[in-house]
Amino acid sequence: MTTVIIIAILYLIIILGIGYWAMKKTKNSADFFIAGKSLGLFVMAMATFATALSGFLFIGGPGLTYELGMGALWFTFPTSISFTMAWMILGKKMRLLTEATGAMTVADAIYHRYQSRVASGITGIATLIGIVLFMATQVLALGTIISFIFGVSLEAGVIIGMAVVATYSSAGGILAGSYTSAFQGTMMAIGSILVFVLTLQVGGGMTNITETIATTNFTGMEQAMPEFVGPWGLASPVLAMSWFFVLSIGIVGQPHVVNRLYMIEDVKKLKWGPVVAAIPAIVGGLLFFGAGLVMRYLVMTGEIAELANPDNAILVFVMEYAHPVLAGIVLAGVTAAIMSTCDAFINIASAAAVRDIPFALNNKLSDQKQLFYGRIATIIISIITVIAVLILGDRGIALLGAVGWGTFAAALAPALGLGLNWQGATKEGAIASIVIGLGLSVVLEALSILEVYTLPHGMYVHGLAMVVSLIVFILVSYLTTSQELPEKITTILEV
Repeated sequence: MTTVIIIAILYLIIILGIGYWAMKKTKNSADFFIAGKSLGLFVMAMATFATALSGFLFIGGPGLTYELGMGALWFTFPTSISFTMAWMILGKKMRLLTEATGAMTVADAIYHRYQSRVASGITGIATLIGIVLFMATQVLALGTIISFIFGVSLEAGVIIGMAVVATYSSAGGILAGSYTSAFQGTMMAIGSILVFVLTLQVGGGMTNITETIATTNFTGMEQAMPEFVGPWGLASPVLAMSWFFVLSIGIVGQPHVVNRLYMIEDVKKLKWGPVVAAIPAIVGGLLFFGAGLVMRYLVMTGEIAELANPDNAILVFVMEYAHPVLAGIVLAGVTAAIMSTCDAFINIASAAAVRDIPFALNNKLSDQKQLFYGRIATIIISIITVIAVLILGDRGIALLGAVGWGTFAAALAPALGLGLNWQGATKEGAIASIVIGLGLSVVLEALSILEVYTLPHGMYVHGLAMVVSLIVFILVSYLTTSQELPEKITTILEV
């Protein structure tokens, strides 16, 4: 544990150093919100991978696999196509859009596409709500690791982690988050391979792991549950397929992914982005299900006690079976990756607060005021997120992450992903889609949490919300008249 703590402290020092360096380079709001459009391909792609997945994948993933078995793979299957979809559908358009209009946020893109402050404003509101929900995933994962390593309570771990993130996020903006994400994404791709190999060694190979789980009485039961290692695991087919649907197609509505597309320095290199981002995401999936399955195997064979918190699966495994240096690198690496992901989320939320919503109210702030109030907004958003974690944290990291991702997918994917590729889309369609997608997501999720109503067959709430949002977007657009757009926007739509 001493080795792990030393490595963790060294990582934190490096992260704060990157934040200080980024603060020196951050001179205006463009630097703070979109890294001055200065990122190379590798940094942008790896940062996108790490930002989109990090705690969601590396902490929540093994915990979900430990609980649901192979059905959790429907969380990782989408990575084989989702990053490619984001780049192909939106990549070039978003980069050209910021060049032509100075757009820095998703709400900016919505405004310029639909020429509507109302559409832009409600996009800013949807972004704020979705960010708090999604960042809660990362903060809970961060608190889980800090609690495990330093022996403090989960609540204390959440507060400590968020305090560190808020410090360097308010200083360096997205530039700090981009470079730390790229560094940690690289480290975690390597770490995922090493940990997966270790899971095979500890479990005697994947065949032995799955056969043992399938034929041994399940933990706390008097019968075996072979379906645990079947194609759906303990999840229903409807739930698994709706996960796949929202997590793949819904990527075009994720601000933390789409915003990265503004930042690449050379638009000609965008075509290589999907490969650079998708490969580490797929590799990360090895850790996702490998660690979760081997921990279930170890519990069922009596080598490890039943986990009180499934999200501790990867933490317990590397501490018990990995070399201390590997354990330290994995745990500290995941911690830093989560922090850089939180930085990206805070940055996007602060942009919504100080740029998007004031603009919708016809009260645009000066560049220096955006930078100043953006830093203040990071502190306020951090506090709100900690409160959300303490309220929602018992849902589990992976499932809590699915709430945030699904909210964005339902609210923004149709208006953004389809809208930037279809000239017939109208502002009325966009507004109706965003409002209904966001409203359905929040209301149905709240009813489920309060145990008032749940969808039949285990259907994923946000899968239904996304389908309804998409249908509304298309129908309303057909029933209303599309406005005449500036020539530069029409040109971008035709690219």
